[in-house]
Amino acid sequence: MANKIPVKLAGMSLFMEGSNQDFATGDITLPALTPMSDSISGAGILGEIDLPSPGHYGAMQLGIAWRTINADAFKLVSSKQKALEIRGAFKEFDTISNSFVTRAVKIVVRGVGKGIDLGTLAQNAVTNTTNTVEITYIKIFIDGTAVFELDKFSYISKINGEDDQEDVRKALGLA
Repeated sequence: MANKIPVKLAGMSLFMEGSNQDFATGDITLPALTPMSDSISGAGILGEIDLPSPGHYGAMQLGIAWRTINADAFKLVSSKQKALEIRGAFKEFDTISNSFVTRAVKIVVRGVGKGIDLGTLAQNAVTNTTNTVEITYIKIFIDGTAVFELDKFSYISKINGEDDQEDVRKALGLA
């Protein structure tokens, strides 16, 4: 039996990295972390195998929904690189102490604006304005411990502290 049962996101905030002023956003759609892969076949293989390429991930996009059209949404539109920090407080139920505990999650991303969908103007309703940011760097922390880091321009790919591109950086003279 699990000692801690994940329950829900209790609260979240979004900052420009290095700032302590958060944006008043709606939902944030996190990127899918999908490794790129190659299908191989031939002698010694019965059929075909689709093997992931360690450290190589498909395009990653972050979606930020706003309740209305506002100036903060336009800070993320340009193709100039932005650095964002997303923080979440996740509630879990501890089955040993029979109480709720909070787990801190921090996601740091860097990327470029891919555009803005201004949404729909309807009286007495939100516009559902959305930004899309193409992610080139992401680092995820759970309770202060880094569990995932990907820097597409620096050949860095770490999962739970294991660096699966260290040998590549050495081979390329980058380490």
